[in-house]
Amino acid sequence: MGRTVALLLLSLAAMRAHAQHDPALTAFFEAEDIVERERAARPIVSSGAPFTRIHSALAVGRLYAPNVETGLLEWSRKADRGEHQYVVLVPEDYDPSKAYRVCFYLHGGVNRAERPKKGDTWWRRFDRFDGVDQISVFPAAWRDSLWWQKSQVENLEAILDRIKVTYHVDTNRVYLFGVSDGGTGVYYYAMKAPTVWAGFLPFIGQPAVLANPATGMEGELFENNLLNRALYIVNGETDRLYPSARMLPYVEAFRELGADVSFRSRAGGHNTRWWNSETPRIEKFIESHPRDPLPDRLVWETEDPKSFGRIQWLIIDELASGPPARGLFPHEAAFGRLSIDRTGNVFAATASGVKRFRILLSPREIDFDSPIQVVVNGAVVFEAPVERSVRTLLHYAARDNDPSALFGAEVEVVVP
Repeated sequence: MGRTVALLLLSLAAMRAHAQHDPALTAFFEAEDIVERERAARPIVSSGAPFTRIHSALAVGRLYAPNVETGLLEWSRKADRGEHQYVVLVPEDYDPSKAYRVCFYLHGGVNRAERPKKGDTWWRRFDRFDGVDQISVFPAAWRDSLWWQKSQVENLEAILDRIKVTYHVDTNRVYLFGVSDGGTGVYYYAMKAPTVWAGFLPFIGQPAVLANPATGMEGELFENNLLNRALYIVNGETDRLYPSARMLPYVEAFRELGADVSFRSRAGGHNTRWWNSETPRIEKFIESHPRDPLPDRLVWETEDPKSFGRIQWLIIDELASGPPARGLFPHEAAFGRLSIDRTGNVFAATASGVKRFRILLSPREIDFDSPIQVVVNGAVVFEAPVERSVRTLLHYAARDNDPSALFGAEVEVVVP
């Protein structure tokens, strides 16, 4: 280890230790979920603590305990549609001083009638990734809670949140894999809820399946939301369900829309017997595709701002009336589209079908000593200084649990 790196690690450790001496911050870091973090944030806000101190503590993050569970862990989460089982595989030599990548794996065969229970094997072999230097997560789905429904979007984000509280996670290296129905589900997250994911790896799946009303998909899909998304797609040449030839039009369309797509057509049918031989390429893809938590350009389309209104630092709050449009996927509901570019303190947006939206301001990207300007469809709709807010900082820190994406203020915009 170089001397500069060693000094940096010591400095970070000292800052973490200093934060832990503050009882209010300690309570915030030790809170187990969003509700508890929001409750723990109140005394910090009312204390009048300076913004810079709280921001620095949140950016450094929590201290991680060394005596945590490792190996194969069977956990569950209670939700409206029943208890969701999942398995977490933590390296036996887990080191709390090191940030680990996290990989989620969505299984196939989601139409099983019975809810998976503890001890069931919804993934063929949970120990497949023994010895891999990552935290592996295997959630379970069934007929009443499918991968392409809101219940599972909430489930996966809650599972990730719990893991981030307990283990040292690199929040910019969280990846979503899926096989068969799980692969099809991965396309859903890429277009509906991509914020937390660095990359999407759908294997032997097919996004066209989600266009069938019989699948029970909640919401509508928007291919334009794939801008900035990284996908590693594998399909079999002789797959009786989703042959690779049928994926090519989608691959080409996704690339034209600005997605970073690696497509592999492998010999074989509806199976993943090629996985071991494909692993070096998969690893290369993962290593070369960390998440950018604060990209300069965002495009977001939604028909449901309440459930799917946010992408990273942009939130669509309300839609204007308008007819649905055509695309790769069918649309029945009216929806809004917002394209926005950030250059320093200037935000230039093009909005269609959107009435109100919010911009979240990161101290890493914004000069709070200068005015913020927002231009929508060529008209200046906001131009003024914006105050840093500890309340806003903690509000989004509680929700996101992500030290790489902290927001010190927000600007509300009404589209003219």
